[in-house]
Amino acid sequence: MKTIDIKQIDAFTTIPFGGNPAGVVTDASNLTEDEKQKIAREMNLSETAFVSHSDVADFKVQFFTPRFEVDLCGHATIGTFSALYEEKKLDLNKRIFKQETRAGVLPIELVDIKGNQVFMMTQTLPKFEQFNMDRENLAKLVGLSGDDLLDVPAMKVSTGLWWLVVGIKSLEKLKNIKPDLQAIEELSEKNRIIGITPFCLETMNSSYDYHLRAIAPYVGIAEDPVCGTGNGSVAAYIIQNKLIECDGSISMIGEQGQEVNRPGCVYVSISKQNNEISEVKVGGNAVTVLEGKMMF
Repeated sequence: MKTIDIKQIDAFTTIPFGGNPAGVVTDASNLTEDEKQKIAREMNLSETAFVSHSDVADFKVQFFTPRFEVDLCGHATIGTFSALYEEKKLDLNKRIFKQETRAGVLPIELVDIKGNQVFMMTQTLPKFEQFNMDRENLAKLVGLSGDDLLDVPAMKVSTGLWWLVVGIKSLEKLKNIKPDLQAIEELSEKNRIIGITPFCLETMNSSYDYHLRAIAPYVGIAEDPVCGTGNGSVAAYIIQNKLIECDGSISMIGEQGQEVNRPGCVYVSISKQNNEISEVKVGGNAVTVLEGKMMF
């Protein structure tokens, strides 16, 4: 029988039961890929992260949904490094750490934001692809009409995972969407995307910059409460399409999770060089809500 230590950590929040929960195993060196998948299915969270030795970075981190492994996960990265920090497994003589992922070797920076220790993860440089679907059918995916969408075309965007980013004109419409989960799952599989991230530039909290939701039934998640890669993709889309002006660099805060009673926020930093996005970082706080042992 094997025994592992495992935690559940709420990421992108400062309070328990907010934000987005992730499973974290900080020592997965003796686990097989099949065992990791079974543990992720048992945890039944959007992602569970597994940390092991890396020859090219400080840590190797793998991310499993209940169905399969994915290249990258924002909230599980924040949860992972919060757990490593708690367990004193980080060399605090430095502030930048590197994680080896299927999306590449990516830096994680420990920064101070208003007195809080916050981990900021650098995501991959954004990629943008046009998405060919008429406005009415696109809007029907979330139970809206074409008139409810922003005039800027929807796009496939990736800062580590591909999302379909769709702009909605009003917060009220976004709060009351009715996603067609079967249609979104089929569309996601066909187009090799994680799901849909509808967003708007109206927010509940006036100090935040945009509000979004992340619908991802293809990977077994009807709605991801607060999503790191989703925020990275939405923020990159906003800057790429000049919905918010960025001269050199900009910091934004994405608001998410209120509709599923898990409110949270994501800090986003975007830099530009020669009129092109040159860096995307997302980060946030995290809270450990459960720790124990799993035996199998």
